[in-house]
Amino acid sequence: MIKKKEKTQKKKKENKFIRLAELSLTDFLTRSEDELLRFFTTTPQHWIMLHKVVIAYYKNETISKNQLLNFIERSYLTSNTYVNTAIKKDYFKIIRNNEDKRSIFILPTEETLKKFEKFIMQRENLYIL
Repeated sequence: MIKKKEKTQKKKKENKFIRLAELSLTDFLTRSEDELLRFFTTTPQHWIMLHKVVIAYYKNETISKNQLLNFIERSYLTSNTYVNTAIKKDYFKIIRNNEDKRSIFILPTEETLKKFEKFIMQRENLYIL
């Protein structure tokens, strides 16, 4: 009786693992279909950059370009290229700091917010088992 129960629990655990792995794969494939999400999944640093900017926005906090460059943890040149490319693609926008003209704040654009929100809300529905 105990062995049958253990087998059932093991099978249940395996099925859950399979389902989550399939969802993870679907999640990745879905991201690659959207140009914006594909850009931000280029490297882990791109993905971190997107999250850092969007989270700061929703927390009503500012994130300067310099803070973002430090957070990415790559060389200055590489990090700067990542951020500048996101700006050129209109995924991020910049606002100059009135108090310190050397400081630039990074914000997500409306398109970035809309696509990221959609992506996150789909995750909520996908991962409810």
